[in-house]
Amino acid sequence: MIGTEFQQEILEKLSDVSKVYIVGGAVRDAQLGISAKDVDAVMALPLQKIEGKLLEWGYKPHLIGAHQQTVSIFQGEDRVDIADFSGDVEANALSRDFTMNAIYQDVRTGEVIDPLHGLQDLREGRLKACGSASDRFKEDPLRIMRLIRLAVSYDLSIEPETWQAAVEHVPDLREVAAERVTVELGRILILDKIDKALGLLDDLGYFQISIPELARLKGLVQNRYHTKDAWEHTRHVVKNTVPRISLRLAALFHDLGKWETASRECYVWGTIRLTDQGYEIDGFKLKGKNIERWVNKEAEVHGGRLDNYPDTIIVKRIKPAKATQKKHIEMVLDGKRHFLMHERESARLVKEILPRFRWSMVLPGGSLGERELEYVVGHHMLGTLTFMSELKGDIDQTKFRNKTRQFAWEIGWNGQVFDKQRIENVLDLWRADYLGGKQDAAENIERLDEIQRAIRNACAFLTERASLLDWTHFEKFARGKGLEGELFGRFKEQVRRHVMMDNKYRLTDPQFLEREYAVYWKPSSVTSKAKRNSRTM
Repeated sequence: MIGTEFQQEILEKLSDVSKVYIVGGAVRDAQLGISAKDVDAVMALPLQKIEGKLLEWGYKPHLIGAHQQTVSIFQGEDRVDIADFSGDVEANALSRDFTMNAIYQDVRTGEVIDPLHGLQDLREGRLKACGSASDRFKEDPLRIMRLIRLAVSYDLSIEPETWQAAVEHVPDLREVAAERVTVELGRILILDKIDKALGLLDDLGYFQISIPELARLKGLVQNRYHTKDAWEHTRHVVKNTVPRISLRLAALFHDLGKWETASRECYVWGTIRLTDQGYEIDGFKLKGKNIERWVNKEAEVHGGRLDNYPDTIIVKRIKPAKATQKKHIEMVLDGKRHFLMHERESARLVKEILPRFRWSMVLPGGSLGERELEYVVGHHMLGTLTFMSELKGDIDQTKFRNKTRQFAWEIGWNGQVFDKQRIENVLDLWRADYLGGKQDAAENIERLDEIQRAIRNACAFLTERASLLDWTHFEKFARGKGLEGELFGRFKEQVRRHVMMDNKYRLTDPQFLEREYAVYWKPSSVTSKAKRNSRTM
Protein backbone atom coordinates (compact mmCIF):
# COMPACT_ATOMS: atom_id res chain seq x y z
CA MET A 1 0.00 0.00 0.00
CA ILE A 2 1.07 3.59 -0.62
CA GLY A 3 2.51 5.66 2.22
CA THR A 4 4.34 5.25 5.52
CA GLU A 5 3.03 3.24 8.45
CA PHE A 6 1.50 6.36 9.97
CA GLN A 7 -0.22 7.38 6.72
CA GLN A 8 -1.51 3.87 6.15
CA GLU A 9 -2.81 3.68 9.71
CA ILE A 10 -4.86 6.88 9.28
CA LEU A 11 -6.33 5.86 5.92
CA GLU A 12 -7.17 2.32 6.99
CA LYS A 13 -9.05 3.56 10.06
CA LEU A 14 -10.99 6.03 7.92
CA SER A 15 -11.79 3.30 5.38
CA ASP A 16 -13.67 1.43 8.14
CA VAL A 17 -16.05 4.41 8.26
CA SER A 18 -16.43 5.07 4.52
CA LYS A 19 -14.66 4.24 1.25
CA VAL A 20 -11.35 6.07 0.94
CA TYR A 21 -9.34 6.63 -2.24
CA ILE A 22 -5.74 7.76 -2.42
CA VAL A 23 -5.40 10.12 -5.37
CA GLY A 24 -2.95 12.50 -6.99
CA GLY A 25 0.81 12.61 -6.73
CA ALA A 26 1.21 9.64 -4.39
CA VAL A 27 -0.58 7.28 -6.81
CA ARG A 28 1.19 8.79 -9.82
CA ASP A 29 4.62 8.43 -8.23
CA ALA A 30 3.87 4.90 -7.03
CA GLN A 31 3.26 3.94 -10.68
CA LEU A 32 6.71 5.35 -11.47
CA GLY A 33 8.38 3.61 -8.55
CA ILE A 34 8.88 6.84 -6.62
CA SER A 35 8.00 7.19 -2.93
CA ALA A 36 5.97 10.24 -1.93
CA LYS A 37 6.18 12.09 1.41
CA ASP A 38 2.65 13.48 1.27
CA VAL A 39 -0.50 11.47 0.62
CA ASP A 40 -3.79 12.95 -0.63
CA ALA A 41 -7.07 11.09 -0.26
CA VAL A 42 -10.79 11.65 -0.83
CA MET A 43 -13.82 10.15 0.88
CA ALA A 44 -17.59 10.63 0.70
CA LEU A 45 -17.88 12.13 4.18
CA PRO A 46 -18.19 15.79 5.24
CA LEU A 47 -14.96 17.34 6.48
CA GLN A 48 -16.44 18.01 9.91
CA LYS A 49 -17.22 14.32 10.38
CA ILE A 50 -13.76 13.31 9.16
CA GLU A 51 -12.24 15.75 11.62
CA GLY A 52 -14.52 14.49 14.40
CA LYS A 53 -13.54 10.86 13.85
CA LEU A 54 -9.85 11.69 13.94
CA LEU A 55 -10.28 13.68 17.14
CA GLU A 56 -12.22 10.79 18.62
CA TRP A 57 -9.28 8.45 17.86
CA GLY A 58 -6.79 10.80 19.55
CA TYR A 59 -5.24 12.47 16.52
CA LYS A 60 -4.76 16.22 16.05
CA PRO A 61 -6.27 17.10 12.66
CA HIS A 62 -6.22 20.60 11.12
CA LEU A 63 -8.62 22.21 8.66
CA ILE A 64 -6.33 23.74 6.04
CA GLY A 65 -6.67 25.58 2.76
CA ALA A 66 -8.44 28.65 1.50
CA HIS A 67 -8.80 27.46 -2.11
CA GLN A 68 -9.80 23.88 -1.35
CA GLN A 69 -10.12 22.88 2.28
CA THR A 70 -8.77 19.58 3.58
CA VAL A 71 -8.45 17.80 6.89
CA SER A 72 -4.69 17.42 7.35
CA ILE A 73 -2.70 15.36 9.85
CA PHE A 74 1.05 15.58 10.47
CA GLN A 75 3.59 13.37 12.18
CA GLY A 76 7.20 14.40 11.68
CA GLU A 77 7.69 14.64 7.91
CA ASP A 78 4.61 12.52 7.20
CA ARG A 79 1.45 14.26 6.07
CA VAL A 80 -2.02 13.12 5.06
CA ASP A 81 -4.58 15.44 3.43
CA ILE A 82 -8.20 14.25 3.16
CA ALA A 83 -10.80 16.05 1.05
CA ASP A 84 -14.48 15.25 0.82
CA PHE A 85 -16.28 14.38 -2.45
CA SER A 86 -19.64 13.16 -3.67
CA GLY A 87 -18.56 9.54 -4.03
CA ASP A 88 -18.57 9.70 -7.85
CA VAL A 89 -14.93 9.03 -8.81
CA GLU A 90 -15.32 10.07 -12.46
CA ALA A 91 -16.97 13.37 -11.54
CA ASN A 92 -14.20 14.04 -9.02
CA ALA A 93 -11.57 13.20 -11.63
CA LEU A 94 -12.98 15.79 -14.03
CA SER A 95 -12.47 18.50 -11.39
CA ARG A 96 -8.79 17.69 -10.86
CA ASP A 97 -5.90 19.39 -12.68
CA PHE A 98 -4.18 16.81 -14.91
CA THR A 99 -5.02 13.24 -15.89
CA MET A 100 -1.79 11.91 -14.34
CA ASN A 101 -3.09 13.28 -11.03
CA ALA A 102 -6.56 11.76 -11.48
CA ILE A 103 -5.59 8.14 -10.82
CA TYR A 104 -7.23 6.61 -7.73
CA GLN A 105 -6.41 3.68 -5.50
CA ASP A 106 -8.95 2.11 -3.16
CA VAL A 107 -7.38 1.97 0.32
CA ARG A 108 -9.26 -1.18 1.30
CA THR A 109 -8.83 -3.28 -1.88
CA GLY A 110 -5.78 -1.69 -3.55
CA GLU A 111 -7.74 -1.45 -6.83
CA VAL A 112 -6.47 1.27 -9.19
CA ILE A 113 -9.21 3.29 -10.90
CA ASP A 114 -8.25 5.44 -13.89
CA PRO A 115 -11.36 7.13 -15.31
CA LEU A 116 -9.49 9.65 -17.55
CA HIS A 117 -6.73 7.33 -18.81
CA GLY A 118 -4.03 9.10 -16.85
CA LEU A 119 -1.87 5.97 -16.79
CA GLN A 120 -1.74 5.91 -20.57
CA ASP A 121 -0.84 9.61 -20.69
CA LEU A 122 1.88 8.97 -18.13
CA ARG A 123 3.30 6.04 -20.13
CA GLU A 124 3.26 8.07 -23.33
CA GLY A 125 4.90 11.08 -21.66
CA ARG A 126 1.93 13.38 -22.12
CA LEU A 127 0.66 16.05 -19.72
CA LYS A 128 -3.03 16.71 -20.29
CA ALA A 129 -5.69 18.64 -18.40
CA CYS A 130 -8.72 16.84 -17.02
CA GLY A 131 -11.75 17.54 -19.18
CA SER A 132 -11.80 21.11 -20.47
CA ALA A 133 -8.36 22.65 -20.02
CA SER A 134 -9.82 26.14 -20.15
CA ASP A 135 -12.25 25.33 -17.34
CA ARG A 136 -9.50 23.81 -15.20
CA PHE A 137 -7.33 26.92 -15.51
CA LYS A 138 -10.30 29.22 -14.87
CA GLU A 139 -11.03 27.33 -11.65
CA ASP A 140 -7.46 27.83 -10.45
CA PRO A 141 -4.93 29.70 -12.63
CA LEU A 142 -2.10 28.46 -10.40
CA ARG A 143 -2.45 25.16 -12.28
CA ILE A 144 -0.63 26.91 -15.12
CA MET A 145 2.49 27.15 -12.96
CA ARG A 146 2.03 23.55 -11.86
CA LEU A 147 1.80 22.58 -15.54
CA ILE A 148 5.32 23.89 -16.11
CA ARG A 149 6.74 22.27 -12.99
CA LEU A 150 5.26 18.84 -13.75
CA ALA A 151 6.23 18.95 -17.44
CA VAL A 152 9.85 19.67 -16.53
CA SER A 153 10.05 17.40 -13.47
CA TYR A 154 8.68 14.35 -15.29
CA ASP A 155 10.02 15.23 -18.77
CA LEU A 156 6.55 15.32 -20.32
CA SER A 157 5.25 16.96 -23.47
CA ILE A 158 2.26 19.22 -22.94
CA GLU A 159 -0.88 18.27 -24.89
CA PRO A 160 -1.60 21.09 -27.45
CA GLU A 161 -5.09 21.98 -26.18
CA THR A 162 -3.79 22.15 -22.62
CA TRP A 163 -0.89 24.37 -23.68
CA GLN A 164 -3.10 26.74 -25.67
CA ALA A 165 -5.50 27.12 -22.74
CA ALA A 166 -2.55 27.87 -20.44
CA VAL A 167 -1.32 30.61 -22.81
CA GLU A 168 -4.82 32.16 -22.92
CA HIS A 169 -5.26 32.13 -19.15
CA VAL A 170 -1.77 33.12 -17.98
CA PRO A 171 -2.96 36.74 -17.33
CA ASP A 172 -5.36 35.26 -14.74
CA LEU A 173 -2.34 34.52 -12.53
CA ARG A 174 -2.51 38.17 -11.48
CA GLU A 175 -5.63 37.27 -9.50
CA VAL A 176 -3.95 34.44 -7.55
CA ALA A 177 -2.66 35.14 -4.05
CA ALA A 178 1.00 36.18 -4.13
CA GLU A 179 1.83 33.57 -1.50
CA ARG A 180 0.62 30.69 -3.69
CA VAL A 181 2.39 31.96 -6.82
CA THR A 182 5.63 32.48 -4.89
CA VAL A 183 5.68 28.94 -3.53
CA GLU A 184 5.02 27.41 -6.96
CA LEU A 185 7.55 29.62 -8.75
CA GLY A 186 10.07 28.77 -6.01
CA ARG A 187 9.58 25.07 -6.72
CA ILE A 188 10.15 25.68 -10.42
CA LEU A 189 13.33 27.68 -9.86
CA ILE A 190 15.10 24.85 -8.03
CA LEU A 191 14.38 22.22 -10.70
CA ASP A 192 17.40 20.43 -12.14
CA LYS A 193 16.29 21.22 -15.70
CA ILE A 194 15.82 24.89 -14.93
CA ASP A 195 16.73 26.06 -18.44
CA LYS A 196 13.81 24.10 -19.90
CA ALA A 197 11.51 25.57 -17.25
CA LEU A 198 12.60 29.14 -18.01
CA GLY A 199 12.05 28.51 -21.72
CA LEU A 200 8.51 27.25 -21.10
CA LEU A 201 7.67 30.16 -18.79
CA ASP A 202 8.94 32.54 -21.46
CA ASP A 203 6.98 30.83 -24.25
CA LEU A 204 3.92 30.92 -22.02
CA GLY A 205 4.21 34.69 -21.66
CA TYR A 206 4.57 34.47 -17.89
CA PHE A 207 7.48 36.90 -17.60
CA GLN A 208 5.77 39.48 -19.80
CA ILE A 209 2.81 39.38 -17.40
CA SER A 210 4.58 39.11 -14.02
CA ILE A 211 8.19 40.30 -14.46
CA PRO A 212 8.32 42.49 -17.58
CA GLU A 213 11.73 43.78 -16.46
CA LEU A 214 13.01 40.30 -17.26
CA ALA A 215 11.10 39.88 -20.52
CA ARG A 216 12.59 43.04 -22.03
CA LEU A 217 16.08 41.50 -21.88
CA LYS A 218 15.17 39.38 -24.92
CA GLY A 219 17.06 40.65 -27.95
CA LEU A 220 19.12 43.10 -25.89
CA VAL A 221 22.51 43.03 -27.61
CA GLN A 222 25.45 42.93 -25.20
CA ASN A 223 29.03 44.07 -25.65
CA ARG A 224 31.79 42.33 -27.58
CA TYR A 225 32.75 40.19 -24.58
CA HIS A 226 29.45 38.25 -24.74
CA THR A 227 28.19 35.65 -27.21
CA LYS A 228 24.51 35.84 -26.18
CA ASP A 229 21.84 38.47 -25.77
CA ALA A 230 20.97 39.51 -22.21
CA TRP A 231 18.08 37.03 -21.86
CA GLU A 232 19.96 33.99 -23.18
CA HIS A 233 22.89 34.98 -20.99
CA THR A 234 20.58 35.15 -17.97
CA ARG A 235 19.21 31.68 -18.70
CA HIS A 236 22.73 30.27 -18.86
CA VAL A 237 23.73 31.96 -15.62
CA VAL A 238 20.71 30.49 -13.83
CA LYS A 239 21.51 27.09 -15.32
CA ASN A 240 25.10 27.36 -14.04
CA THR A 241 24.02 27.84 -10.42
CA VAL A 242 23.29 25.14 -7.86
CA PRO A 243 19.56 24.57 -7.15
CA ARG A 244 19.35 26.88 -4.15
CA ILE A 245 16.47 29.35 -4.25
CA SER A 246 18.48 32.37 -3.06
CA LEU A 247 21.17 31.81 -5.69
CA ARG A 248 18.76 30.96 -8.51
CA LEU A 249 16.79 34.16 -7.84
CA ALA A 250 19.98 36.23 -7.74
CA ALA A 251 21.03 34.71 -11.07
CA LEU A 252 17.61 35.36 -12.60
CA PHE A 253 17.65 39.01 -11.54
CA HIS A 254 21.35 39.87 -11.74
CA ASP A 255 21.21 41.65 -15.12
CA LEU A 256 17.76 43.25 -14.93
CA GLY A 257 19.45 46.66 -14.99
CA LYS A 258 21.04 46.12 -18.39
CA TRP A 259 17.97 47.36 -20.23
CA GLU A 260 18.00 50.51 -18.11
CA THR A 261 21.73 51.12 -18.57
CA ALA A 262 22.33 49.93 -22.15
CA SER A 263 24.33 52.68 -23.84
CA ARG A 264 26.67 53.61 -26.67
CA GLU A 265 30.05 55.26 -26.16
CA CYS A 266 30.07 59.02 -26.57
CA TYR A 267 31.76 62.31 -25.63
CA VAL A 268 29.91 65.41 -24.40
CA TRP A 269 31.35 68.89 -23.87
CA GLY A 270 30.02 71.83 -21.93
CA THR A 271 29.57 73.30 -18.46
CA ILE A 272 28.40 70.89 -15.78
CA ARG A 273 25.51 72.34 -13.75
CA LEU A 274 23.62 71.18 -10.67
CA THR A 275 19.85 71.64 -11.18
CA ASP A 276 16.74 70.56 -9.30
CA GLN A 277 16.74 67.43 -11.48
CA GLY A 278 20.42 66.59 -10.79
CA TYR A 279 23.65 67.11 -12.71
CA GLU A 280 23.41 68.24 -16.33
CA ILE A 281 25.68 69.20 -19.22
CA ASP A 282 24.47 70.88 -22.41
CA GLY A 283 20.91 69.61 -21.85
CA PHE A 284 21.92 66.04 -20.98
CA LYS A 285 21.40 64.51 -17.55
CA LEU A 286 24.52 63.04 -15.97
CA LYS A 287 24.64 59.99 -13.72
CA GLY A 288 27.74 58.58 -12.07
CA LYS A 289 30.35 59.11 -9.37
CA ASN A 290 32.43 62.17 -8.41
CA ILE A 291 30.50 64.60 -10.59
CA GLU A 292 30.06 67.18 -7.82
CA ARG A 293 33.66 68.49 -8.02
CA TRP A 294 33.12 69.47 -11.68
CA VAL A 295 30.10 71.71 -11.06
CA ASN A 296 30.29 75.05 -12.95
CA LYS A 297 33.39 73.88 -14.83
CA GLU A 298 33.94 73.38 -18.54
CA ALA A 299 34.41 69.65 -18.99
CA GLU A 300 34.75 66.79 -21.42
CA VAL A 301 32.60 63.85 -20.34
CA HIS A 302 33.40 60.38 -21.66
CA GLY A 303 30.56 57.94 -21.07
CA GLY A 304 27.60 56.16 -22.56
CA ARG A 305 24.38 57.62 -23.93
CA LEU A 306 21.49 55.47 -22.77
CA ASP A 307 19.59 53.63 -25.51
CA ASN A 308 16.25 53.87 -23.78
CA TYR A 309 16.74 57.27 -22.12
CA PRO A 310 18.69 59.21 -24.78
CA ASP A 311 18.70 62.41 -22.72
CA THR A 312 20.93 60.74 -20.11
CA ILE A 313 24.69 60.10 -20.08
CA ILE A 314 26.28 57.58 -17.72
CA VAL A 315 29.66 59.01 -16.79
CA LYS A 316 32.83 56.99 -17.25
CA ARG A 317 35.46 59.76 -17.02
CA ILE A 318 35.54 63.55 -16.80
CA LYS A 319 38.41 65.86 -17.65
CA PRO A 320 38.81 69.60 -18.38
CA ALA A 321 37.56 70.64 -21.81
CA LYS A 322 40.00 72.09 -24.33
CA ALA A 323 39.47 75.73 -25.16
CA THR A 324 39.27 74.96 -28.89
CA GLN A 325 36.50 72.39 -28.49
CA LYS A 326 33.33 73.45 -30.37
CA LYS A 327 31.30 70.22 -30.50
CA HIS A 328 28.58 69.44 -27.95
CA ILE A 329 28.18 65.67 -28.35
CA GLU A 330 29.88 63.05 -30.45
CA MET A 331 28.96 59.38 -30.70
CA VAL A 332 32.06 57.22 -31.04
CA LEU A 333 32.11 55.40 -34.40
CA ASP A 334 31.90 51.66 -33.64
CA GLY A 335 32.11 52.70 -30.00
CA LYS A 336 31.91 50.34 -27.08
CA ARG A 337 28.62 48.94 -25.86
CA HIS A 338 28.27 49.88 -22.19
CA PHE A 339 26.11 48.78 -19.26
CA LEU A 340 27.75 51.05 -16.72
CA MET A 341 26.57 50.50 -13.13
CA HIS A 342 23.95 47.98 -14.29
CA GLU A 343 24.42 45.98 -11.08
CA ARG A 344 23.23 48.95 -9.00
CA GLU A 345 20.21 49.35 -11.26
CA SER A 346 19.50 45.62 -11.05
CA ALA A 347 19.42 45.82 -7.25
CA ARG A 348 17.00 48.75 -7.45
CA LEU A 349 14.69 46.80 -9.74
CA VAL A 350 14.84 43.76 -7.45
CA LYS A 351 13.58 45.99 -4.65
CA GLU A 352 10.65 47.05 -6.87
CA ILE A 353 9.82 43.48 -7.90
CA LEU A 354 9.93 41.87 -4.45
CA PRO A 355 6.53 43.21 -3.25
CA ARG A 356 4.80 41.38 -6.13
CA PHE A 357 5.78 38.10 -4.47
CA ARG A 358 6.31 36.76 -0.96
CA TRP A 359 9.89 35.54 -1.23
CA SER A 360 10.33 35.94 2.53
CA MET A 361 8.28 32.72 2.79
CA VAL A 362 10.88 30.62 0.97
CA LEU A 363 14.19 32.49 1.28
CA PRO A 364 16.53 31.62 4.17
CA GLY A 365 16.19 34.34 6.79
CA GLY A 366 12.75 35.52 5.66
CA SER A 367 12.73 39.28 5.05
CA LEU A 368 16.49 39.35 5.72
CA GLY A 369 16.80 36.89 2.85
CA GLU A 370 15.21 39.47 0.56
CA ARG A 371 17.79 42.05 1.65
CA GLU A 372 20.56 39.53 1.00
CA LEU A 373 19.15 38.94 -2.48
CA GLU A 374 19.37 42.67 -3.20
CA TYR A 375 22.92 42.74 -1.85
CA VAL A 376 24.20 39.82 -3.93
CA VAL A 377 22.61 41.20 -7.11
CA GLY A 378 24.03 44.67 -6.41
CA HIS A 379 27.55 43.30 -5.88
CA HIS A 380 27.75 40.61 -8.55
CA MET A 381 30.25 42.65 -10.61
CA LEU A 382 32.57 43.44 -7.72
CA GLY A 383 34.74 40.37 -8.24
CA THR A 384 35.38 41.07 -11.92
CA LEU A 385 36.05 44.77 -11.29
CA THR A 386 38.36 44.09 -8.33
CA PHE A 387 40.41 41.34 -9.96
CA MET A 388 40.44 42.55 -13.55
CA SER A 389 44.25 42.51 -13.82
CA GLU A 390 44.50 39.09 -12.15
CA LEU A 391 41.96 37.65 -14.59
CA LYS A 392 44.33 38.76 -17.35
CA GLY A 393 47.18 36.88 -15.68
CA ASP A 394 48.88 39.79 -13.92
CA ILE A 395 49.30 38.58 -10.31
CA ASP A 396 51.56 40.19 -7.72
CA GLN A 397 51.35 37.70 -4.85
CA THR A 398 51.71 40.22 -2.01
CA LYS A 399 49.16 42.64 -3.46
CA PHE A 400 46.95 39.72 -4.44
CA ARG A 401 46.81 38.39 -0.88
CA ASN A 402 45.83 41.80 0.44
CA LYS A 403 43.20 42.25 -2.27
CA THR A 404 41.60 38.88 -1.50
CA ARG A 405 41.40 39.70 2.19
CA GLN A 406 39.97 43.14 1.53
CA PHE A 407 37.43 41.68 -0.91
CA ALA A 408 36.38 38.95 1.53
CA TRP A 409 36.06 41.45 4.35
CA GLU A 410 34.09 43.98 2.31
CA ILE A 411 31.59 41.32 1.26
CA GLY A 412 31.52 39.17 4.38
CA TRP A 413 31.37 41.70 7.20
CA ASN A 414 27.74 42.77 7.63
CA GLY A 415 28.35 45.06 10.58
CA GLN A 416 27.71 42.40 13.19
CA VAL A 417 29.22 39.10 12.07
CA PHE A 418 31.46 37.77 9.33
CA ASP A 419 29.01 36.07 6.96
CA LYS A 420 30.77 33.35 4.95
CA GLN A 421 27.53 32.33 3.21
CA ARG A 422 27.18 35.79 1.68
CA ILE A 423 30.68 35.45 0.25
CA GLU A 424 29.84 32.02 -1.15
CA ASN A 425 26.71 33.43 -2.80
CA VAL A 426 28.69 36.25 -4.42
CA LEU A 427 31.43 33.85 -5.58
CA ASP A 428 28.94 31.32 -6.95
CA LEU A 429 27.03 33.98 -8.88
CA TRP A 430 30.28 35.50 -10.16
CA ARG A 431 31.41 32.12 -11.53
CA ALA A 432 28.01 31.34 -13.07
CA ASP A 433 27.97 34.79 -14.67
CA TYR A 434 31.47 34.29 -16.02
CA LEU A 435 30.48 31.00 -17.66
CA GLY A 436 27.24 32.42 -19.03
CA GLY A 437 28.49 33.37 -22.48
CA LYS A 438 31.71 35.36 -22.04
CA GLN A 439 34.01 35.19 -25.07
CA ASP A 440 37.13 34.31 -23.06
CA ALA A 441 35.51 32.24 -20.30
CA ALA A 442 37.01 28.89 -21.31
CA GLU A 443 40.61 30.12 -21.47
CA ASN A 444 40.38 32.13 -18.23
CA ILE A 445 38.28 29.85 -16.02
CA GLU A 446 41.40 28.42 -14.33
CA ARG A 447 42.44 31.94 -13.35
CA LEU A 448 38.99 32.66 -11.99
CA ASP A 449 39.05 29.45 -9.95
CA GLU A 450 42.51 30.35 -8.62
CA ILE A 451 41.22 33.77 -7.53
CA GLN A 452 38.18 32.27 -5.86
CA ARG A 453 40.31 29.69 -4.02
CA ALA A 454 42.42 32.54 -2.70
CA ILE A 455 39.31 34.42 -1.56
CA ARG A 456 38.08 31.32 0.28
CA ASN A 457 41.50 31.01 1.93
CA ALA A 458 41.17 34.66 2.94
CA CYS A 459 37.76 33.83 4.44
CA ALA A 460 39.35 31.06 6.51
CA PHE A 461 42.05 33.50 7.70
CA LEU A 462 39.48 36.17 8.62
CA THR A 463 37.24 33.68 10.41
CA GLU A 464 40.13 32.40 12.52
CA ARG A 465 41.43 35.93 13.09
CA ALA A 466 38.03 37.11 14.33
CA SER A 467 37.82 34.25 16.81
CA LEU A 468 41.19 35.24 18.35
CA LEU A 469 40.52 38.94 18.89
CA ASP A 470 40.19 40.11 22.49
CA TRP A 471 38.68 43.60 22.65
CA THR A 472 39.21 44.13 26.39
CA HIS A 473 42.31 46.34 26.03
CA PHE A 474 40.78 48.28 23.12
CA GLU A 475 37.60 49.03 25.08
CA LYS A 476 39.65 50.31 28.03
CA PHE A 477 41.66 52.51 25.65
CA ALA A 478 38.56 53.90 23.87
CA ARG A 479 36.68 54.57 27.11
CA GLY A 480 39.77 56.35 28.41
CA LYS A 481 39.55 58.67 25.41
CA GLY A 482 35.94 59.43 26.28
CA LEU A 483 34.43 57.61 23.29
CA GLU A 484 30.86 56.45 23.77
CA GLY A 485 27.94 55.33 21.61
CA GLU A 486 28.29 56.02 17.89
CA LEU A 487 31.78 57.51 18.22
CA PHE A 488 32.97 54.39 20.02
CA GLY A 489 31.37 52.15 17.36
CA ARG A 490 32.94 54.01 14.44
CA PHE A 491 36.40 53.93 15.99
CA LYS A 492 36.03 50.22 16.70
CA GLU A 493 35.13 49.53 13.07
CA GLN A 494 38.16 51.52 11.88
CA VAL A 495 40.45 49.51 14.13
CA ARG A 496 38.70 46.23 13.36
CA ARG A 497 39.40 46.54 9.65
CA HIS A 498 43.15 46.94 10.25
CA VAL A 499 43.50 44.11 12.75
CA MET A 500 41.47 41.79 10.54
CA MET A 501 43.55 42.50 7.45
CA ASP A 502 46.96 41.85 8.98
CA ASN A 503 48.00 40.08 12.16
CA LYS A 504 50.92 42.52 12.61
CA TYR A 505 48.32 44.86 14.10
CA ARG A 506 47.48 43.97 17.70
CA LEU A 507 44.74 45.27 19.95
CA THR A 508 47.18 45.19 22.85
CA ASP A 509 49.65 47.53 21.09
CA PRO A 510 49.17 51.05 22.56
CA GLN A 511 51.21 52.68 19.77
CA PHE A 512 48.95 51.15 17.12
CA LEU A 513 45.84 52.33 18.95
CA GLU A 514 47.23 55.84 19.39
CA ARG A 515 48.04 56.06 15.66
CA GLU A 516 44.55 54.95 14.72
CA TYR A 517 43.04 57.36 17.21
CA ALA A 518 45.02 60.23 15.69
CA VAL A 519 43.76 59.28 12.21
CA TYR A 520 40.22 59.01 13.54
CA TRP A 521 40.34 62.58 14.87
CA LYS A 522 41.75 64.22 11.77
CA PRO A 523 39.91 67.52 11.07
CA SER A 524 39.17 66.30 7.53
CA SER A 525 37.05 63.49 8.92
CA VAL A 526 33.38 63.60 7.89
CA THR A 527 32.39 63.32 11.52
CA SER A 528 34.98 65.75 12.89
CA LYS A 529 32.41 68.38 13.80
CA ALA A 530 30.33 65.90 15.74
CA LYS A 531 33.50 64.63 17.45
CA ARG A 532 34.65 68.12 18.47
CA ASN A 533 31.20 68.91 19.81
CA SER A 534 31.24 65.74 21.89
CA ARG A 535 34.57 66.78 23.42
CA THR A 536 33.08 70.02 24.76
CA MET A 537 30.05 68.36 26.34
